Amino acid sequence: MANQVKKDKRPVPGRWSRQKRDLGIIVWISFMAACAGTFLIFAVMDVDALTDAWVLPWEIGSRLAYSLGFLFLFGVSLMASGLTVFMIRTGPKRGHARGKGHPPPPEIRSPEDENPDLDLGDWK
Repeated sequence: MANQVKKDKRPVPGRWSRQKRDLGIIVWISFMAACAGTFLIFAVMDVDALTDAWVLPWEIGSRLAYSLGFLFLFGVSLMASGLTVFMIRTGPKRGHARGKGHPPPPEIRSPEDENPDLDLGDWK
């Protein structure tokens, strides 16, 4: 007992909590996915052609169209990465795939055991 190291329960100064780290990961991954998606979409599509076809009553410039496209992709990827982190954090614990935490499989019994008047010969 004398040579066991006592664990300190105090948080490390400057270290973020788990929730802050998760939020940082969610926002960063969403930002990077929105950047890549915006690059791919607007490399293929012409913004001026899109604004003429879709938003004729409103006069929006190309910068606003790029911004709205980026914000849309950022919102979609924010929801996707948030849901991913939620499913990872609330998913089954370790050992779940090996059967730990599962109820035992039901016992299979013959119908004759519970009903002696049943004649299984009729079913064959």
